[in-house]
Amino acid sequence: MASVLSRKQKKKDKYTLKELKNLGRELLSSRAHINNLPLLLSFISSSSPPQYVLESLLSLQSFFTPLLPLLPLSLSKRSRTEQDPSEREEDPEVIYRTWLKSKFDDFVRSLIDLSVSRGSDDTLREVVLDALMELAKRGSGGRFNSAIYHRFLHTFVHSTEPASFLLDLLASKYFKYIDVRYFTYVSMEKLVKALEAKNISVDKVLRETAENGLHSGESMKHSIHIYMIFITHPALEVPSNYYHCAWCQEEPQGK
Repeated sequence: MASVLSRKQKKKDKYTLKELKNLGRELLSSRAHINNLPLLLSFISSSSPPQYVLESLLSLQSFFTPLLPLLPLSLSKRSRTEQDPSEREEDPEVIYRTWLKSKFDDFVRSLIDLSVSRGSDDTLREVVLDALMELAKRGSGGRFNSAIYHRFLHTFVHSTEPASFLLDLLASKYFKYIDVRYFTYVSMEKLVKALEAKNISVDKVLRETAENGLHSGESMKHSIHIYMIFITHPALEVPSNYYHCAWCQEEPQGK
């Protein structure tokens, strides 16, 4: 108990990389070290050295990946809604999983923020994007977790940072997968409707952008980012080898 308290009192910037690695190993070894989780999460920030971010990311990804099917988001709606409310509140395992889900959401949110931050190292941003896509790949029992991907695209579209680096990564590594292309279109449709609900005509902005160049102003940058995604995004065609072109796919029987 004393060691846990001393860690809480220790300032984040006083940890060495070796100590951070040890925190990750402890977290992966036993639930008794679950207090290491919030501390590791605190290093997923553009203010942390890239090596510290990477070490924390790897530990947290290894920790969360096998637990994803157990988190409340993956539990059946029937089991959650039919369970007595008092039992949900008092069951320690339910409370623990709910807490884990909140920390997983924090993890995803921090990764998304890092991915769109120009203050982050480009190599690290690529690692972060890969981690996000892996979580999207594994987050829904083998099906594409569109919620994680939509949150990423939503933050990307609303970011004021330059879009070219992330778009190049998406185009070169992920737009070749038909499920990624499909959910990109779905997310873009939602974002366009949200902008138009605010009386921002995306069609008008895209037309004027193509004719006259980029607009200035933060509100217009949302539309510009959508425009850049669409011109980078390949057509939603269905190739003959569809199975081999899906980012999330189950192994065929017999293989």
